[in-house]
Amino acid sequence: MNNRNEIIKFTKEVLSNIGDIDDLIDKSLEPIKDYTDTIGDIATPIKSIISIVSLRRKIALKSFIKNYANSLTKDFKIDPKETEKLYNYFNKPKNVQFVAEIIENGILARSVKCSAILGVIAGDVLKTKKELNDKDLVIISSLKEMTDIDLNNFVELVENIQSVYAEDLWTKKTFFETEFHTFTIYGTEGWSPIKVERRSLELTIEKLKRTGALTSGSGGIGSHGNVVGSFMFYEFTKELYEVIKKTGIE
Repeated sequence: MNNRNEIIKFTKEVLSNIGDIDDLIDKSLEPIKDYTDTIGDIATPIKSIISIVSLRRKIALKSFIKNYANSLTKDFKIDPKETEKLYNYFNKPKNVQFVAEIIENGILARSVKCSAILGVIAGDVLKTKKELNDKDLVIISSLKEMTDIDLNNFVELVENIQSVYAEDLWTKKTFFETEFHTFTIYGTEGWSPIKVERRSLELTIEKLKRTGALTSGSGGIGSHGNVVGSFMFYEFTKELYEVIKKTGIE
């Protein structure tokens, strides 16, 4: 179980060097920089692209690892007793895969903010020894694919629906059976508080329908089906929103 050992080792090193995270990440990526600096026969534009990719990777790493470490520094210490608990948790291959998937997606996420949120999630998983479930997979997939714009659009969408209906809709079963459409949101009697362009919101909605954070109607009489801009909330919608708000990263 080399991956198990690597995750525990990585976590111990991060926690013991939390004040020097920036320098450690910079040093770990120096070989990439040296490589781009010493390739004499590569055209300058190509070298520039490689440098940009390296910078993007560095920013995502810093965002993920800093928030991973910060989430673990609160009442968590990897002493011998905790190490034994982690080994027992990682004895299940699916748990190793779970944490490894969060780390990988955190680094590959399209949004630096989402990298940070995934860092918090990874830290919480290690503290709680949580078992993987379908909701986790949807949240991880959604955060990997969302841009900063999507993140803002999603929060605006959820909070404006709560504002327009002026009640806690999460507690109502019918709320998860209600279809919404952007032509209603932006209609003559639409949701005036929403501060998102319609086309931008529709792109976010379609993306989150693909990841499973939103769903759509079945079609037929009285249903919009899966047309662009049509959506329904799902239990995973609530989970994703609450994870984002809990981290305080928006």
